[in-house]
Amino acid sequence: MSDLARLPSYPSPTTLIARSGIQFLDFGFDPVRLKVREWGFHDAAATKAVDDLVQLDFDEVRGQYEVVENGRRRAAEPNLVVTAKDALAPFLDKWVPVPFLQCRPNNQFREGPADWARVRVVDLETRYGAGYRDEQGHRYRCVLAFDTGLIAEAEGRAYLAPSPKDVTSGALFALAPQQRANHWLLRQSWMTQWLDELFRELHPRATLEEIEGDIKQKPQEAVARYLAFLGLLADAVHFPPIKLVGDAERPGRGAIEVDLVLDVGNSRTCGLLIEAAGELGVNLNDSYELALRDLSHPEVVHTKPFESRVEFAQAWFGKNHLSRLGGRADAFVWPTMTRVGPEATRLAARRRGTEGNTGMSSPKRYLWDEEPQAREWRFNIAYAQDQTAMPAAAGPMAQLVNQKGEPLHLVEPEADSADHLPVFEPLYSRSSIMTFVLSEVLLQALTLMNSPQQRGRRAHAETPRRLRRIVLTLPTGMPLAERLIFRKRAEAARDLVWMMLGWKLDDPAAPAPRVLTDWDEASCTQLVYLYTEVARNFGGDARRFFQVTAKPRGKAFDGKLSIASIDVGGGTTDLIINSYGLEGAGTSVTLFPEQKFREGFNVAGDDILLRVVQAHVLPPIEAAMRAAGIANPTDLMAELLGGDRGGEDVIQRNLRQQFALQVAHPIALEFMRAAEDYDPTSGVVAAEPRAYDSFFPNGSKPSEDVVTFVNEAARKRGAKGFDLKATVFPVELPGIDKTVRAEMGRVLAPLAEIVHAYDCDVLLLSGRPSRLPGIRSLVMELLPLPPERVISLHEYRVGAWYPFRDARLRVEDPKTTVAVGAMIAALAQSQLPDFSFRSDLLRSKSIAKFIGKLDGGGRLQREDLVYRDVDLDNREYELPEIAFEFRGPMWLGARQIDLVRWPAARLYALEFAKPEYAERHARETPFKIALARVKPKDKDSGDVERFRLRQVTNRDGRAVALDRLTLRLQTLPRREGYWLDTGMLKTG
Repeated sequence: MSDLARLPSYPSPTTLIARSGIQFLDFGFDPVRLKVREWGFHDAAATKAVDDLVQLDFDEVRGQYEVVENGRRRAAEPNLVVTAKDALAPFLDKWVPVPFLQCRPNNQFREGPADWARVRVVDLETRYGAGYRDEQGHRYRCVLAFDTGLIAEAEGRAYLAPSPKDVTSGALFALAPQQRANHWLLRQSWMTQWLDELFRELHPRATLEEIEGDIKQKPQEAVARYLAFLGLLADAVHFPPIKLVGDAERPGRGAIEVDLVLDVGNSRTCGLLIEAAGELGVNLNDSYELALRDLSHPEVVHTKPFESRVEFAQAWFGKNHLSRLGGRADAFVWPTMTRVGPEATRLAARRRGTEGNTGMSSPKRYLWDEEPQAREWRFNIAYAQDQTAMPAAAGPMAQLVNQKGEPLHLVEPEADSADHLPVFEPLYSRSSIMTFVLSEVLLQALTLMNSPQQRGRRAHAETPRRLRRIVLTLPTGMPLAERLIFRKRAEAARDLVWMMLGWKLDDPAAPAPRVLTDWDEASCTQLVYLYTEVARNFGGDARRFFQVTAKPRGKAFDGKLSIASIDVGGGTTDLIINSYGLEGAGTSVTLFPEQKFREGFNVAGDDILLRVVQAHVLPPIEAAMRAAGIANPTDLMAELLGGDRGGEDVIQRNLRQQFALQVAHPIALEFMRAAEDYDPTSGVVAAEPRAYDSFFPNGSKPSEDVVTFVNEAARKRGAKGFDLKATVFPVELPGIDKTVRAEMGRVLAPLAEIVHAYDCDVLLLSGRPSRLPGIRSLVMELLPLPPERVISLHEYRVGAWYPFRDARLRVEDPKTTVAVGAMIAALAQSQLPDFSFRSDLLRSKSIAKFIGKLDGGGRLQREDLVYRDVDLDNREYELPEIAFEFRGPMWLGARQIDLVRWPAARLYALEFAKPEYAERHARETPFKIALARVKPKDKDSGDVERFRLRQVTNRDGRAVALDRLTLRLQTLPRREGYWLDTGMLKTG
């Protein structure tokens, strides 16, 4: 499995940065290579206490077990022998405390720290199938975790965790597998309870009496197995000694500063970290991918761009209730409440459906929705120790936010008193989920950058890293009001993570990182192209590059270059046109950008995916149903996969969502991956039939509940022998290409028209869906530029500097160009050799020029225009005193070109504030509505697209209280959610 954590070669000693959270070390082994395969013990069973157990040593020369008594060795006969298989059995896939103790001279150990190291061993065959081995041939993976928190030494206080003194003195810690070194720990009740509980979990159906009387060979078998387990690890894994250094919160003047760059998409998220070691300039090869440790499968680390899905789920590191009995209330607490990426996707696929709301496909779609939800959010319990679905309000984070998901320290003083209290009923707004997502991503980044694996791959391996900046890119067409919400969520996430870690936000010696949200995604993509050409291909000679690249226009070169980018993402398709000028002489020049045009439409990759589901995934299932005797399978599928119906229970709704997530979505993704390699010029391509199972690799097959959901519905309609798993899906590439073109043509046509009108020199195509040949061929047919001036970035040769390059030094995944471009933007003003760029000038302007009422198709008709030639970038601008009619719920939207055919963007929903107001005032409509602009707070806030109700009058001209209506930001047409969240695949 490619996502298994890389196994580095750890130095001796291996350093951990103190107070850097939970740190993980990865190892692999196979018991067949062990020298010792069994361990002998003598259990006197006199008092049935731990001291009855004696671990015996095996003398290989004499071929006998021995025990040391009164300083002398003698032969001893074990009455309990533990094999390697029995040593592993109670502890597989469980977090277990291990004695990683402070070393003393002569191979002696101090009694402690008692509770700062835990291990988890995973059998890869159990996880991924019989015969599975990792790339090194290991059957087992071992994850060693350390809680790097410190506890100051004090008289009478147990030595539970390393102390600040241990850091300053350079104390070493190592595994103490022998009973003579760790017996004091085994005498502690919390530890013996832990081992006894794990032993009982091996026999879940047996009673305690049966375990003690019949199953256990000896009373202390659980402890004996644990000691054998430690001996096995010591022999098979060879953990390095550990030394704690530095301080993650206050790393000091010598710390290496790190920037985190995030491109949070509707569908996928990509992250980069780059280190600035202090030398002249920054080497872009000092960047590395953001990697997410999978906390429910900790042997896995996800390194590629990951799904933006989020699930509420607690991270468990074993039996923390027993750890608290031992004196540590805060050991191994992962402070956030959400999992993201592939882990969240896996958790979502294992939902029962009766838990309630546990997550969503992407909070970025719902930034506009700041209203509390009607129902509680619940924890996903797929891998939870307690299988009761609890409200999603636990751990350190729950003490820092209110029931709306707003951080308590940011709540306005005049807000309701309940808003100032920690969450009791988690009704978090969908917008606030972005705060939770970014908190988890930020915590993972902080853990990664100070991890021994990552530091060990770079210079200054023992030096702590400090996060300097968090750079987030924004969709080019995102309304400015949503941009501000996104920034607010990012800043809240930073604050919460610092507070959860116990760090100070206002420490001048170690300031919290700045949050930058200045750059749009399409402009960042252009920077990848500009940097590659100017710095790498033209040796820093930007003027020469401009001259070579600019169109011949029959006049003297004016020193400018015009570049357009069409970025096809998961949720939006965006266009930016920037003009670049030069300042300076020779090769010592600075590039000055100027935005000429930007636009974005909410039709993109996920919409293509839905059309592929409807046109290519569902029809084969319907055909199989028809062959099984169902006369109208289309009607049946509409019942199963359409909207909510009266009488439908929550389990049915969940199964509909799970069908979309587990069946339709992965099959459609495979169809689109196949379509990326399709050549439309290759002639007739026969459809390739693929079996159902071929779409699902090991460990990702849809649950039987989802399969039964479809099969049982077909049986009730009279199907004979229908089985979803027997369905064959023809992969018809020309048909898929046609579907792509039909969905994207309505978006690409107006964008290509603008590119042509602005007479651009180059057009860049980016975003993962741009790999589909239908996208490029559509653009070529629209002919905004000659074909040689249209560059598909997945075919663009960037060179060895690019972090996400393929073997041919090309852009492996166009999604990554945004994050890499943002990295360049963050560094290009002063830190990159051969490339100077004024990224501070990449400021987005409002695209709301014509505002009015949208029709049912999302168009802004001429007769529905209310405000024309609006200038919201002018902070002194006031809306004209124009009133428009309100007869019922309506959409307000905007476009920037005075053409009815030009797609409009949804901005606001206007409706009655409560149902009773609608009933009370229905006969008084139509109302006359006048809007006013909410003035920006300051000139740099970017808060220029907010409106409020200024006046409402009824049909008789009498004033109506403003609170009878609500004007709220809403950029999605459906309030209930996106198809990936609702499972509504049959949309009519």
